[in-house]
Amino acid sequence: MNVEAAIAPLDRSTTGSQVERALRELILDGRLRPGTHLRETQLAQSLGVSRNTLREALRSLAEQGLVTHQPHRGVVVTDLSAEDVADLFRLRLVLEEAGLAAIDAGGIERLGEATDAFAAALRRGDAVEALEHDFAFHRILVAALGSSRLSAAHERAQGELRLVLLQLDREYEPPQVDEHRAIVDALRSGDATSALRTHLARAAEHLQHLLSVRES
Repeated sequence: MNVEAAIAPLDRSTTGSQVERALRELILDGRLRPGTHLRETQLAQSLGVSRNTLREALRSLAEQGLVTHQPHRGVVVTDLSAEDVADLFRLRLVLEEAGLAAIDAGGIERLGEATDAFAAALRRGDAVEALEHDFAFHRILVAALGSSRLSAAHERAQGELRLVLLQLDREYEPPQVDEHRAIVDALRSGDATSALRTHLARAAEHLQHLLSVRES
């Protein structure tokens, strides 16, 4: 794609963090697709910023897993494999399972609200909003741990998974609302570990299968 055509110039006083936010939005809304080569000179000119400012932003995006430095190619928007997805879900399982043990009654109610909003978005056929409520559900679980570092690690994994969904376009089927409800119901009555593990395993297997098919 024409990367420069997707980008509007920024104010010349723009900082690296502002450039990072602008590029992050372009990546996560699909205007910069996985595998897109980000040429520093052209990108800096399009944004109207210095190459040093751009490099600061690209370093931050690399730390978030959204771009990757490749030998002999430079910086590209990260293109994840089935093995990467398996690794991301291993991280999510550890963090979210720990959240089950820490969540309180208020957190369980917020999970229920996120599930209702998720279901409503699916009924309207709004896949983008449905994904946001799906991610919010899992974010609530990790927030129960009360650790900004753990939440940041989980948020990075969620961001990388967005890239996978961009790769798959319309092939991905969102998780069943019933699986979210099963987790909430299990939390209210006792141990939800089995319900969470089943949910995450199904989602991981589905994504890995779709990526494996595309890679082959």
